[in-house]
Amino acid sequence: MDTPFIVFWELTRACMLACKHCRAKAIRKRHPDELTTEECFNVIDQLSEFNPKPLLIITGGDPLMRDDVTEIISHAAEKGFRVAIAFSGTEKATEEKLRELKEAGVARVAVSIDGSDEEKHDSFRGVRGTFRMSMMAIENAKKAGLPFQINTTVTRENIEDLPNIARLCLELGAVMWDVFFVVPTGRAKAEMMPTPQQFEDVLCWLYDLSKKTRPER
Repeated sequence: MDTPFIVFWELTRACMLACKHCRAKAIRKRHPDELTTEECFNVIDQLSEFNPKPLLIITGGDPLMRDDVTEIISHAAEKGFRVAIAFSGTEKATEEKLRELKEAGVARVAVSIDGSDEEKHDSFRGVRGTFRMSMMAIENAKKAGLPFQINTTVTRENIEDLPNIARLCLELGAVMWDVFFVVPTGRAKAEMMPTPQQFEDVLCWLYDLSKKTRPER
């Protein structure tokens, strides 16, 4: 059996944000047809048949919108998975919650930053205060002793801001900066995509940056 290196699991479409690029077309409340806790356990049991086990990324929507997310992560950890979680920058990412996730088995958290300041980031995410709450989530991760990475989606809107976001990642102490290019699916539109030349320029710039700066892991 071929084993995937990584599995991204969109645990829910529920999210309190309204991001311009959301591939999941997130909704404010959980959909009634979401998998139950037991059904999620069953999915994990099936994934555990892979050998070696893939890295499991719990995402969404915002997985913190599910009250049973800690139970699901705990079950995955008990099955031997290395688990990471990517959640939205909202008030749900409290220090208490992140400590709970760490105890359940989360090895790393991912926080999205798509602009180097409040105005740029909040415009992209569609809700005021999101940048501030994302910064608070990062601080809470530090207090909980959880390594964190920063995810950034590159669009025509923020492409000129990438050097500032890179600087912010270093200042905050992120263990990784994970850079994505927007994909025109869900809410994302084709006109949000960088031009072919911009794609190439960003990739070359990221390569050069990686040679000069390597965050501690």
